[in-house]
Amino acid sequence: MEPDLISADTESQFGPLTEIKAGILPPLPLLQQPALLKSAEVFFQCPGENYPISKAIHLSRLAAFYPKCRECPHHAHTGNLSPELIERLKQTQHSRASTQKPFTREGVRGVYLNQINRTQAAHFAGAFSTLLWEAIPLQGVAPQKKVPHSQPATADVAPKGNQEQSRGPSVVIGFDERPSSPDIITGVASALLRNGGRVIDLGLTVPSILSFATNHLQAHGAIMVTGAQSGPAYTGLDFLLEHSQPVSAGRGLERIEQITQRGFGRASRQPGSQRTFHPMEAYRAQFQKHFHALRPLKIKIACSLRLVRETLNALFDKLPCELSWVEIPHQKRDLLNSQDRDVQKMQKELQTDSADLGLIIDDDSRRCAFFAETGTLLSNTKVSRFLMQSLSREQSSRNFLLDQAALEQLGDCPAGWNIQPHADTLADGYFQMMQQQAVYAGGQSGYHWFRDAVPTCDAILTLAHILAALSFSDAPFSEVLSQSA
Repeated sequence: MEPDLISADTESQFGPLTEIKAGILPPLPLLQQPALLKSAEVFFQCPGENYPISKAIHLSRLAAFYPKCRECPHHAHTGNLSPELIERLKQTQHSRASTQKPFTREGVRGVYLNQINRTQAAHFAGAFSTLLWEAIPLQGVAPQKKVPHSQPATADVAPKGNQEQSRGPSVVIGFDERPSSPDIITGVASALLRNGGRVIDLGLTVPSILSFATNHLQAHGAIMVTGAQSGPAYTGLDFLLEHSQPVSAGRGLERIEQITQRGFGRASRQPGSQRTFHPMEAYRAQFQKHFHALRPLKIKIACSLRLVRETLNALFDKLPCELSWVEIPHQKRDLLNSQDRDVQKMQKELQTDSADLGLIIDDDSRRCAFFAETGTLLSNTKVSRFLMQSLSREQSSRNFLLDQAALEQLGDCPAGWNIQPHADTLADGYFQMMQQQAVYAGGQSGYHWFRDAVPTCDAILTLAHILAALSFSDAPFSEVLSQSA
């Protein structure tokens, strides 16, 4: 069939072709259209995702208040959304936009999936593994002696691969009771193994037990998957160096952040190894020397950590003390605020049912708050002074450390006390105890460090020292504190 041709009659019927409007001309084939006239679909990409989405999906996510839209650079592209919806989006962006960086003073924290997922946790763990590799002295592998074919190789000659694996840093890992933690620890373990690390898995644990296991196993470092001191939706990572030294702001955390931002490669071509370790028996055995010959007291304790409750129940079974529990949930709390819900609950418990003292242990198993028998929330500065007075009778050294807030409230000190300041971080408290040869470090924050094989911060150990100090007198807790002031 021959193509239709425009004849002169056709031109006379419709008028000159030049007068025909462009809008009614038949469309040109796609290949003949000018490049500027081709319609190109605009694509968007949500923060943290590695694939593009169409404009329709972008607008639908905006209309559904998708959490990632709060931090998206395309949130202003509202298209044909209604003015009412756009106004609500602006209010949400202003009130709920997250400016929180993942690196905090004591580690990494973020909302599970929205801010920290398994992939991002693996990246943080890989950066920490790189830091540990940099601290390990570079050691070569000694050449193997050639064994004649007539002589079989002995079992003492280890394969080259095992020697390569043994060079990697040993890292203790564990996770807390949050539902998100098993997913995050999977990414942490895979990153450490990929980087040639020797992983020692504790499974479900708490930070104080992880710290004990790190020093007990003489590991190069440790990673705790926890969202302690944050809301239930949060997760995160805490880091420890050799000898259970914490990593905090100003003491190594910035280095991990730098490695995370610049990127890193594999430190070893050989994969790492992984094994499990159960520290509970050894962990509980270390407290036997502290929980004995104590005054019979009635104690109320609030703690949401199952392992801490089980440990204290096992220790108090052999004591004349009476231990009762106050139920509190996993949540963010302010132990310095008398208006906190958990603090008020403990106060009501002590006022309705008498006890000699009360204690709240935070979700990090280290930070704690003490209550007098009347239900009064005690100042941590008074508790620190009480502990220092007790330790000065037991220890030959009287070198102590307090944070700046506690130093301002302390007042006059007994003769012979040498009190030095420390920054209000876990890492600086540990570091200054090592430098100053101090026997105690405390302050208004609620963290109490004691000199052991290494500086140790554990709420159970703090309780042991409080009970031992109270056993020297029959007076109530509040009266003993007033006498030590």
